Amino acid sequence: MEQNVSMLSDWLNTHVEQTLVIEKHELEDMDIVHFKLESVEFRNGEDTVDDYLDNALVLKGTGNTTNADGERVPLPQHSYEIAVSGLNMGPSDEKKLQVNTKRAKYILSIEE
Repeated sequence: MEQNVSMLSDWLNTHVEQTLVIEKHELEDMDIVHFKLESVEFRNGEDTVDDYLDNALVLKGTGNTTNADGERVPLPQHSYEIAVSGLNMGPSDEKKLQVNTKRAKYILSIEE
């Protein structure tokens, strides 16, 4: 696991049992997810049968997102993936972290 992925994993692991607010900015779209983090796993894309799957940090837990009507709806699975290809760390502190990947920019913060 490369250094930036390890740093992100370490930051996430310090917030197990807390609720994260994950803002994902991709193209012209922004999604906000509230996610109660239970654990963090690394998925090696080379170990999967599916060519589409890339290296990722897989957050395990439960969460919800806001639909087009502004209502909070549960996530369809008990996980949230952050693809880590091209991961670069941005500004961070103990309560907030920004990361950029080839696909998106993420801002992760702790729900107060």
